[in-house]
Amino acid sequence: MSGIAGIFKPAGGKIAEAELTRMADAIAHRGPDGRWQFIDGAVGLEFCFLQIPAPVSVPQPLRSEDGDITMVCDGRVYNYAELRSRLESKGHRFSGPSDCEVLIHLYQEDGDRFLDDVNGMYGLALWDSRKGRMVLARDRIGVKPLYYSHAPAGLLFGSEIKAILADPAVGRKVNFRAMSDFFGLSYIFDDETMFDGIMAVPPGCIYAVDSNGPRLIRYWDMDFVPDHPWDEAKLAAEGLDILTKAVELEVDDVKPLGIHLSGGIDSSFITSLAAEIDRDRLITLSAGFREELYDERNFARRAAEKANVRHEEVEIFPPTDTFMDTMMKVIWHVDEPTVSPGIHSFYILNEFTSEHVKVILGGQGSNELLAGYNRYILADIRDRFGKALRHANPVAAYRCVSDTLDFFGAGPLKGMFFNVFQTPAQRALKIASTFTPQEKQKLFSAKLRSELGGYTTEQRYLNGYENAPASTVIDRMMYLDMKNMMPNMLRILDRTCAAFGIEARTPFLDHHFVEFAARCSDDAVLRGTESKYILKKMGEGILRHDTVYRDKSGFAAPVTPWLQGHLRRTARDIIFSERALSRGYFDEANLGAFVDRHEKTGVGVWQVWMLLIFELWNRTFIDGDAG
Repeated sequence: MSGIAGIFKPAGGKIAEAELTRMADAIAHRGPDGRWQFIDGAVGLEFCFLQIPAPVSVPQPLRSEDGDITMVCDGRVYNYAELRSRLESKGHRFSGPSDCEVLIHLYQEDGDRFLDDVNGMYGLALWDSRKGRMVLARDRIGVKPLYYSHAPAGLLFGSEIKAILADPAVGRKVNFRAMSDFFGLSYIFDDETMFDGIMAVPPGCIYAVDSNGPRLIRYWDMDFVPDHPWDEAKLAAEGLDILTKAVELEVDDVKPLGIHLSGGIDSSFITSLAAEIDRDRLITLSAGFREELYDERNFARRAAEKANVRHEEVEIFPPTDTFMDTMMKVIWHVDEPTVSPGIHSFYILNEFTSEHVKVILGGQGSNELLAGYNRYILADIRDRFGKALRHANPVAAYRCVSDTLDFFGAGPLKGMFFNVFQTPAQRALKIASTFTPQEKQKLFSAKLRSELGGYTTEQRYLNGYENAPASTVIDRMMYLDMKNMMPNMLRILDRTCAAFGIEARTPFLDHHFVEFAARCSDDAVLRGTESKYILKKMGEGILRHDTVYRDKSGFAAPVTPWLQGHLRRTARDIIFSERALSRGYFDEANLGAFVDRHEKTGVGVWQVWMLLIFELWNRTFIDGDAG
């Protein structure tokens, strides 16, 4: 984990050292161990260096033998040894041990296909002086961030949005489309940000700019191939082999190495596989809460004991007088508002983690790849229910009702019957929505609805659903979540780690495992109401039985009791402050109804959290409270 920033002036002109320095200063926390700068007329690159305990971690920029290509890269190339051997056999000479140097030589060999064989996480900027061409690229899944803006100074880009905002000529204005997406789906679509005029390089894409203008090139995408019959034992063995190799590559030779361990199957699996490589260098780290319902430390301790590794933990309880100050720091690091109620806890966990290690492994990705969320189960039941009614199959219809009652209780039954005549896409949208279209209509002011100019998040979702390279409801939903929600979640992981000089790695998001999961049939990932089915079969005999078959979905913080309890007044004062209301985004009466409902019933905690975080984000970035 490091930071990159840069400027490219396609129309010509000279870059001043101070322009780059200002951008790099904004993201200096990403690389506290050194700074290097490259300026060549209309091109400037800067690298903020995080020294991790591995020989491939070296300062940048990196340059080709002939000096025609210069590159800065935040990330890791896990299969660099294999790629380097191939390139050396073709006559390429390397200047040092850096894993990222292979990218320059691959570009010389393959042009815009240079990332096809790369296994890694990266956000990079490559300057080709021969062609007068700037190439920005991001890894397949979006583990590493990269943003850009066509500003008065030229093309600005960096690992974090703050680097671009460091240019005083860049405006700080809300992107209303992204605002609609955020409140509608809890994420922002993969190419946009909450800042008008600042874009994200989408995962799996190259953004190239030269004298002919900009061009976006997609070099990789997921393909959820049509479902097919499968052999459970062979599929489990194949998945285990792929995941084991991913962990081996990402463990590398880092000492010591941390793992965020919750005690669920995902992080426990990563811990077990890493322990088989070298348990003596592992430290597992967990966060817990005073609220017993949310505290998972006992499960984490059992998983660490099973793997026979050192374990550390921290208890989190936000004091009333410092919680919002801490959240302002978190939001400054994260750049954009986030729906995740656990972000405060994750920030504290990473502060604690930084006392022990510089590299951490996490279990991110398994839920989105293997139907690990309850919404996938609900969508599958409703899809089966609709088919049962259309085919006049009362036995299958009754089974859907029974599954709903057993797993969810009676609450969702009304929606199942009410929405039965909707299309699968409409039902998926309903399940995925945080604020439904009707709720957004009430929440958003007439002024904001006018600013949207007819744009609807919901239509964009429906279009994405229909065009997804998948054939089933579950696969289409997972594809959209991987394309859009996952980069937003990875932003939280990257930024809260970067805040404390930590590099995060994610074995489940190795693209070989992603491709494996994408071609699994629905019943391999979801068997009735048993989610992540094939992963659980992979874990049998390796993990504790109560770890494999324990209900768990993500890192859940006790935000409901906090916002109903000691943080209630603080949150309300912010949401209903004169400052917040003067922005004119929300209908005040309906805003109050959403907050009141949560305080009285606990329903809609994500909605209230979003309202709170969005106002804190406005104060931090639009008002400039944090610089």
